Amino acid sequence: MYSARIGILSLAALAALMFTPLQVWSEAPPRMELVTSHHGHTPALISYVPGLRVAANPPSREIPLRQPVAQGKPSRGTSWTDGDLQAAGTYNTLTATPGTKFAGIGADGFVPPDTNLSVSPTQIVETTNVQFAVYDKTGVLKLGPAALHTIWMNAGLPATDLCTTKDGGDPIVLWDKADQKWLISQLAYNSSFSQNEWCLAVSTTADATGAYDVYSYQFGASLPDYPKLGVWQESSRSYSGLYFSANMFANGATFKGANFCALPLPNGTNSLATMTCILNSSAASVLPADMDGTTAAPSGTGGLYLSFSGTNTLNLYQYKFDPRKTTDPTALSGPTALTVTAFHTACGGGACVPQPGTREKLDSLGDRLMYRLSYRNYAGGANTGFSGDALVVNHSVQVSSASNQTGVRWYVIENPGINPQVTQESTYSPDTSLYRWMGSIAQDKLGNLGLGFSTSSSSVYPGMAFTGRQWDDTTETMRTSSTLLTGTGSQTKATRWGDYSSMSIDPDDCTFWYTNEYLKTNGTYTNWGTYIGSYKFPSCQ
Repeated sequence: MYSARIGILSLAALAALMFTPLQVWSEAPPRMELVTSHHGHTPALISYVPGLRVAANPPSREIPLRQPVAQGKPSRGTSWTDGDLQAAGTYNTLTATPGTKFAGIGADGFVPPDTNLSVSPTQIVETTNVQFAVYDKTGVLKLGPAALHTIWMNAGLPATDLCTTKDGGDPIVLWDKADQKWLISQLAYNSSFSQNEWCLAVSTTADATGAYDVYSYQFGASLPDYPKLGVWQESSRSYSGLYFSANMFANGATFKGANFCALPLPNGTNSLATMTCILNSSAASVLPADMDGTTAAPSGTGGLYLSFSGTNTLNLYQYKFDPRKTTDPTALSGPTALTVTAFHTACGGGACVPQPGTREKLDSLGDRLMYRLSYRNYAGGANTGFSGDALVVNHSVQVSSASNQTGVRWYVIENPGINPQVTQESTYSPDTSLYRWMGSIAQDKLGNLGLGFSTSSSSVYPGMAFTGRQWDDTTETMRTSSTLLTGTGSQTKATRWGDYSSMSIDPDDCTFWYTNEYLKTNGTYTNWGTYIGSYKFPSCQ
């Protein structure tokens, strides 16, 4: 355990950096170095969590989301249809083999759930606002659900550390395939947002119910909202890295830009003491790439980040992080602008998704790409889909000017580190009634794609479905979807419908695991549930 300190920049300089007016860079971006304020070690969670009855402690019943971009309304005017809309008659039957299905974490009195999961060879860990749970691969509960802050509360951290008492939301869980460890994170902040922390736990073994090294990163009066994570490894390095992004808000209110952060994951020769960050005042809601599979990225690729801007551009960044060069001003490069077919953001970025029996509309989160940004390096492996490496990602769009209906736009970007090219793009909306949004996408070892998403309409309760694309299907097509679960209620008194769902690839490199939310009955804070399901393509063995 050690006290807070800031490297390279003083606290005053850091504050000045965070409060720089919004502008476009004209020179090398500023650089700062943050050092963890506290570091602790937990006993095995299984030894103390089952006996605890600790209440979750979020800031309010509705965990806030800050919008870096002003929200509009669905697009109207001249008649138009999404230019990437998959054509009728091109939807092959989904032949994926269904696997395990079971109920996940249930309502805890707060919204939205922000459902997320990851999978190891033997376990599944699910996180929501504001709990976590551990299951075996058959769906049997092994630990939890428990308030997320209980992971940090028995680590010997000072009582003043917010990670030990607060559940700030936006949780992420990842299975680090390279290091065979679990990563769990969430936010913690006080009511005035004058103290903001990002809490990270790294398991010491492959057992999610075991012990963890825990860390608390201090961001002062700047809230690192909507934090997203990706595990990254390059062929030239003996260690894997953790890449982090967040929308930075001064005192939880004024948007200052997106933070691009990186740190080496511990492997016996390094630790997580230092996280280096670069603030880009012209970027927002960027996603760090997260690896599917175990083949490292080509040497020199750097951590990849992606966002969209305007109506037809994906912005690709490279963060060539090297812990030995902590003052390198050129570590972050980009953006490389990738032009795609013009799109209209779902609901103008706001809420327009209908439900049965209520006027309450659900949030689309159409103003940003959806987690995860899945990366896979196919080079040198048994592959029939791609020859090099590829990114896949999705976001929610309006399908046409005829209605507010939303669909899922997805992309494949090949050779992203050297000569990035958008080689596939399409909008999934195979009918004219059902709204589809809040997607998550991943790729198996053959290049088959798995896509899950939320569904709802004025006559169909909010639920979840999944589809996919086999590697040899007609280019830019997905198959017919399969319903994972149809809800039995509508959400009332709140528009928030999660900030992300989660598609993860099993370490067997073939099985897709998906989780999302639904409503058990009409209501809000105590009525939602989560559901977990798996499937695979027969071609992947």
